[in-house]
Amino acid sequence: MQVREFNKIVVGVDGSASSNAALDWAAQEAEIRGSALELIHAWNYPNLGYGGYVAVLEDFEKDASTLLDEVVTATKESHPNLKLVTSLLQGPTAQTIMERAKEADMVVVGSRGRGGFSGLLLGSVGQQLVHHCPVPVVIIHLHE
Repeated sequence: MQVREFNKIVVGVDGSASSNAALDWAAQEAEIRGSALELIHAWNYPNLGYGGYVAVLEDFEKDASTLLDEVVTATKESHPNLKLVTSLLQGPTAQTIMERAKEADMVVVGSRGRGGFSGLLLGSVGQQLVHHCPVPVVIIHLHE
C-alpha cells in the first residue's frame, strides 16, 4: 500500500458563485486539517476563427491573472492564517487540476463553473474529476 503525505488541498477557482462556495469550504477544511490550500485557476485561449484576434490573445492570460489575484486577496482577508499556494496554469481545467492533484490529499471544486449550460447539476470539470482524479474529490453544490 502506498502512503501519501502531502498535507495539501487543491481547489479550482474561476470566480463563479459555485467556485467561491467551494473555495470557502476548502479553506475551512484546510484550517481544520492544518493543510496548505492550493488555489488553481486554469485558463485557455478560446477557439477563434480566422481574423484579427492576435492582438487581444495576451489579454486572456492577463484577465486570468487578475481574477486569481482577486480571489487570493479575498481568501487572505477571510482566512489570514491559512498557508496559500497559487497556480495560474494554461490548459484544460480538469486535466490541469488532476495534474496538480498528484501532490494533494483532495480536490475541491464547485458543482458547475462559468460554462454556458446553466441547467446542469454537475459541470464538465466536476464530471471529469469524479471519474478520473487520483485523489478524493469534493463537489460543493451551491443552492440557489
